[in-house]
Amino acid sequence: MQMRIHGGRRRRAPETPWLLIATVIGIVVVSGAAFTYFTSAGVSSAGHTSTSTTTPQETTGTSIATFATTISQTPNIVSTTQIPTNIPASGVIISVSYLGGFNGSYSTAGVTTNITNSGNQVYTVENATGSLTATFQKTDKTATHALTVTIYENGKQIGSDSTSESYGKVTITSAL
Repeated sequence: MQMRIHGGRRRRAPETPWLLIATVIGIVVVSGAAFTYFTSAGVSSAGHTSTSTTTPQETTGTSIATFATTISQTPNIVSTTQIPTNIPASGVIISVSYLGGFNGSYSTAGVTTNITNSGNQVYTVENATGSLTATFQKTDKTATHALTVTIYENGKQIGSDSTSESYGKVTITSAL
């Protein structure tokens, strides 16, 4: 009669360590891909600057209801902005549109006004003569929403620019 000893060690199958290693590698790869996807492809464009000099464009009436659609180079990002309808028929106005926070300034006739704010804002420029330079920058790294700056003179749009870059910066200079 053959005796069996209980409690003896069984040999593990040689595939078990490879299965564990393959599982860990798979989790690391999927986590890395998800992190890269959700952080805007891992690209940081801090300091991106967009500069333009514009000429006046004719619009009619005192109420402006125009839609602008911007498609950035980052896939799947579409931004639609409605230009404010409360632009006065006289004076110089700067409209800043952004969902997050921004800071910037505008200068005319040697006077500079600094601004820190968020959301859609409309600023009246007092005693505007010569040329007007407006510079605004996002205060966050989001690349999914556009910062749009528009200058109006007597109800007419005379300059506009936007950026969707992280910490993106817009500078517009317009003759008044």
